[in-house]
Amino acid sequence: MALGRFFSRLFGCFANADDNPITSIQGFKGNKSNHYHWEKKLARHLYGQYSMALAQANVQFEDRCQLESGPLSNIIPNGPTGVFVGIYDGHGGDRCSQFVLDNLFNDLKTAITNQHGHEVNSVVIQQAYLRTENKFLRHVRLIWQLINYWKMATMGSCCLSGVVHDNKLYVANAGDSRAVVARWADGEEQPQVIQLSTDYNANHRDRRQELRAEHPNDPDLFRVSNGRWRVRDRTEVTRSIGAVYLKYNEFNRFPLEDRFRMQQPIVRPILKAEPTVQTHDLEPNDRFVIFGSGGLWREVTNEEAVSIVKTSSRSGAARALLKAALDKASNRHNLEYRDLINLPLDVKRHHHDDISIVILFFDELPEPVIDQTVYLE
Repeated sequence: MALGRFFSRLFGCFANADDNPITSIQGFKGNKSNHYHWEKKLARHLYGQYSMALAQANVQFEDRCQLESGPLSNIIPNGPTGVFVGIYDGHGGDRCSQFVLDNLFNDLKTAITNQHGHEVNSVVIQQAYLRTENKFLRHVRLIWQLINYWKMATMGSCCLSGVVHDNKLYVANAGDSRAVVARWADGEEQPQVIQLSTDYNANHRDRRQELRAEHPNDPDLFRVSNGRWRVRDRTEVTRSIGAVYLKYNEFNRFPLEDRFRMQQPIVRPILKAEPTVQTHDLEPNDRFVIFGSGGLWREVTNEEAVSIVKTSSRSGAARALLKAALDKASNRHNLEYRDLINLPLDVKRHHHDDISIVILFFDELPEPVIDQTVYLE
């Protein structure tokens, strides 16, 4: 086994990583000379190609994203294969979104493995979210009373994920990130734009009605601040992993700072970590799917995003979409694009939010056979 692993890694060194459909990549902020942007122009996944980009707005970058292409369970080599995309939009800090990045995909692989290693469906995806949520809750319970660790109780993360397997695309969402598919036949100019996720944000009347129905006796459930609806005057999102101080009354006390404590006790969790999962049967005319954090969709519509990607080169398509969103943000504040990107981070957040983008392009490519010499560590 050791010899097989050695040769697998040795010959892997000579391959172009961007041409390898078996890959794992995480989006992160840039280097010190260019902390604002990061991108992956173009690389292969099992069913085509992908492009990634992000921009930092907060002093502490709170978004995380990832793409995993290859095995979807811990059973190798005979388990299911596919592509996993995760967009994790943190709030209150970056520790919860980092925790989700470190755990959710592995929790999905565990859930699939526990279903005999072959079942990819809505149930195992929901189980993965619940596993990650419960692990984060246990983590906060262990450390939150330590000095300066009470903030962990206030940190949460919107969680959007997509799984491509067996000609199906599963999209799970808890938060206000979004996934959008573009479909058109050869010769057609106007693409069909299909949103595959629900925006769980209090600024949508339906989301407020859902929450009110679950908490009919809570007079402080919503407030409007600067024209935006907020849950308990704290967050706009109505679903999220983490943010346990809005879920369990045990955290509604010292050492939680007074500004986060609630006069109205929490009888049942206000925010949910449970995602809704939509299944989309992939067709030959499905050209690409855009996964974006809430910061993207505050700047562009679904139709604008699809049009930008459709008319851009694949190489750097995510960066082109990112720049279009930042152009709109700068215009809204009567700034030039160059002025916006040169603003210091403590000012930039007043102009736009952190933005993460992953675009999957679908091609008529045969699914490659995974090298039999792949081993688990």
